[in-house]
Amino acid sequence: MLHAAVRFYDRIPVLVRLLVIIMLILTTFSYLLHVLEPQVFPTFFDAVWWAVVTSTTVGYGDFVPETVTGRIFAMILILFGIGFVLFFVTNLASSTVNEQHRWQKGTLPSSFSNHYIIVNWNERARQFIDQIQRAYPERQILLIDDGLVESPFHNSPRLQFLKGSPTMQSVLRQANVRKARALVITSGLEGTEQQADAQTILTLLTAKHYCDNIYTAAEILTSEQLPNARHAGADELIASNMISSLLMTESLEQQGIAETITLLLDVEAAPYLRSMPCPEDWIGRTFEEVSRLAASMDILPIGVSGEKKTNLHPDKESVLQEDQSLLVLESSR
Repeated sequence: MLHAAVRFYDRIPVLVRLLVIIMLILTTFSYLLHVLEPQVFPTFFDAVWWAVVTSTTVGYGDFVPETVTGRIFAMILILFGIGFVLFFVTNLASSTVNEQHRWQKGTLPSSFSNHYIIVNWNERARQFIDQIQRAYPERQILLIDDGLVESPFHNSPRLQFLKGSPTMQSVLRQANVRKARALVITSGLEGTEQQADAQTILTLLTAKHYCDNIYTAAEILTSEQLPNARHAGADELIASNMISSLLMTESLEQQGIAETITLLLDVEAAPYLRSMPCPEDWIGRTFEEVSRLAASMDILPIGVSGEKKTNLHPDKESVLQEDQSLLVLESSR
């Protein structure tokens, strides 16, 4: 029993222990002075008030022990009480500064939930964070990077930096990945494109092994690694080099294509492209019927997505299934 109590005490944070000790000291001396000198301390609260102002060196002088015994207890309170109070305040300030330092250096575990986790700090990551903050300002974002020396964010309660390798389960645990909304992996800047893709796939495997239901989106630079990334469990693949090549190719022959695609994906532009779950009363209807229903809501369906396959401009007689999502253009967010 005693051993269990000692172990429990050891697990209590130092600041909590100090606070409990201070409360015990103040309560004990307040009770003693109230009993010894009821004429000076007519209520227990008066004695507590005196103990607090005495132990914190405020000393208003509105209550003063008159007996020798009372003054001896007062001297003991001053010697021990002030020491514990000052030690508590010093540790509290030190703990606050230390936590701020750990936050800046990326060594503080995250308490975020329903948040986005983004891997690797680069220009794409910076733009992604900027877009999320504009579209969903309430969303929390955590950045994992092994190369940064300190956080690129400044005093934002919804942004946190965690230093470490995302291929380590301990780092994913600190990132609270099991409570995350999604994991986004951008390609690292070190090494070749093949090396960057290999690191991305290794991160995918680690994340899916640690939390198999986490939604993952991964940037892949080489087309050869797209099948491997799918096998690793990526829910969404972003072939950034292929997308850039397609946009550049089409923009030469079809002027305005690149700008149009950019506008469709811009969170502040209208109309904007988004994916929406198929409403329950639309399931089993043809795409033509769904298009008429959506038009009354100022929505333009352009395709369906399901089982990691997307069909743009499907046949008007095709029937919507329960596990499919609609790709739509919407006039306002």
